Amino acid sequence: MAEDKKIRVLLIEDDPDDVLIIRDTLAEPESGMKAEVDSGATLDDGIDKLSAGDYDVVLLDLSLPDSQGLDTFVRVHAQSPTVPVIILTGLDDESFALEAVSQGAQDYLVKGNLNARMLARVIRYAIERNRTQAELRNLSLIDELTGLYNRRGFLTFAEQYLKLAQRKGRGLLLVFADLDNLKQINDTFGHHEGDLALIRTAKTLRETFRKSDLIGRIGGDEFPIMAMEADENTVETITSHLNDNLAKYNAQTQNRYKLSLSIGVSYFDPEDMNSTVEDLMARADEALYEQKRSKKEAQPSSVR
Repeated sequence: MAEDKKIRVLLIEDDPDDVLIIRDTLAEPESGMKAEVDSGATLDDGIDKLSAGDYDVVLLDLSLPDSQGLDTFVRVHAQSPTVPVIILTGLDDESFALEAVSQGAQDYLVKGNLNARMLARVIRYAIERNRTQAELRNLSLIDELTGLYNRRGFLTFAEQYLKLAQRKGRGLLLVFADLDNLKQINDTFGHHEGDLALIRTAKTLRETFRKSDLIGRIGGDEFPIMAMEADENTVETITSHLNDNLAKYNAQTQNRYKLSLSIGVSYFDPEDMNSTVEDLMARADEALYEQKRSKKEAQPSSVR
């Protein structure tokens, strides 16, 4: 890494004194680093900044007002798995450090034991290590066409999200969305147009769901979404918002067909500690195909 390259650092830390210390430490000449530091005081604020910005590294405090412990790292890592994360903590606990690294953190630093040279070195090493790892992760976890998680990537993070919901005792929704009439689009307009329909569907899903929700493409036309901290009362709101976004897209484009999705939803009850991701997906899949059957009975499927 070139010494004069400016490094964009996202510091997610709620203690203003610690924020000032990190900023001042990286600004010291001994660091030998040109760093541009942006900060957020909550997990939600950090995730919003991470999704909107182009950061080289994240410095993450695990004890935030809206999230505690390794759950904090899980949420950040799921949001941007290719951005290296260095965990900051006041606990000098080697076992805790090893657990954080085993979950995907690049490194672990204890507050109060930092100096400019050490902090800069850890950041540089984390970025360099992450470059190769990110390329391999992208190949194994990301759907090349849509940029969403593939089956392996979605299941990997969905397992972590479910464990997080179980620990916190909070509900979540597993949504299955299936692009209607993909075969007819491919047969009528060609596979290139079918690929564009999938890309447009992925874009609509990103616009509908929160940045912290998991979205994947696990089959030719199947898109699973895991929505954290949601309950059965939000199902109608989510489906209505998705249908509104589809209608808006269809009204603004001149395509020879309209994007249409069939949807199935399953709810994770936090009192049911035995549910698995596979259970939730199976129930959502069953609900999805029930809706598809209802559509076929109401009106024959056709490409318009």
